[in-house]
Amino acid sequence: MNLLLASFFATIMTLAMSQPEKPGDRKPADQSQKPLFSFGIITDVHHCNYEPEGTRFYNQSLPRLREAVNSLKSDSVDFLINLGDLIDRDFSSFKPVLNIIDSSGLKTYHCLGNHDFSVESKYKKRLPLPLPDKSGYYSFMQENFRFIVLNGNEVSTYASASKASVKNAEEYLASLKAEGCINANDWNGGISLKQLEWLESQLGEAAAGNEKVFIICHFPVWPENIHNLLNYREVISVLENYHNVVTWFSGHNHAGNYGNTNMIHFVTLKGMVESENAGAYSLVEVYRNKIWIKGSGRERSQILAY
Repeated sequence: MNLLLASFFATIMTLAMSQPEKPGDRKPADQSQKPLFSFGIITDVHHCNYEPEGTRFYNQSLPRLREAVNSLKSDSVDFLINLGDLIDRDFSSFKPVLNIIDSSGLKTYHCLGNHDFSVESKYKKRLPLPLPDKSGYYSFMQENFRFIVLNGNEVSTYASASKASVKNAEEYLASLKAEGCINANDWNGGISLKQLEWLESQLGEAAAGNEKVFIICHFPVWPENIHNLLNYREVISVLENYHNVVTWFSGHNHAGNYGNTNMIHFVTLKGMVESENAGAYSLVEVYRNKIWIKGSGRERSQILAY
């Protein structure tokens, strides 16, 4: 089956499985089937002690986050995933956000976003996010599903205090701009060759163990978009070799997005900081043949078959 046909078939499957639901509806679409597990997702909280700017309502971030974690806790999710950009700027912004998450008691897995590095240089190597590995990328298991968390900021102009690293990133960004790449923006980042090889080894191990995979990254890689990971094409080339990836979850593009290629769902969730009247977060129920993303606020609900 060629790539175009596979993508078309996956899209048809998605549309066939999609069902409209009323806000707050928590009943399974199939009463005979119960979810294997569930988790919550938040992204782009962008907390900082500043007045609203444009569509970003920073002064609403804390109450929106508190509402989200309280709701997800009442739904008894197994864990919470933060897709990055907990803060907009200033190292001091981390404390009130992390206090809300920590006080919820929810087991939380953090993913690094570009704005998490919008701090003084001396803090860039010691962000207060509890990560299991200093590299910022790692994996964990839930049932027979492997969650692969990537650090999309390794190759960037903002994440390192090293002048040499910044210079290398600037040169790479310049080469992408010369190619006319629409994602060649200094607020995007990329992953290193080492991390790309690690990703491939993780996918191989998961395939050998007959495990399904969810990939977690602040940056999207599909569809083509100005917000995509700098080296998204190399990542897609790796993913095309595997058929056990269910979904790539990302944030960064506050408007949200969806795409499908190689039978993989690429779900970009909406930013919590956007809009004066409503935040955005999701509860994800994982079934044996589908995932049900139950959106709240501005986030839409969707059922995706796999």
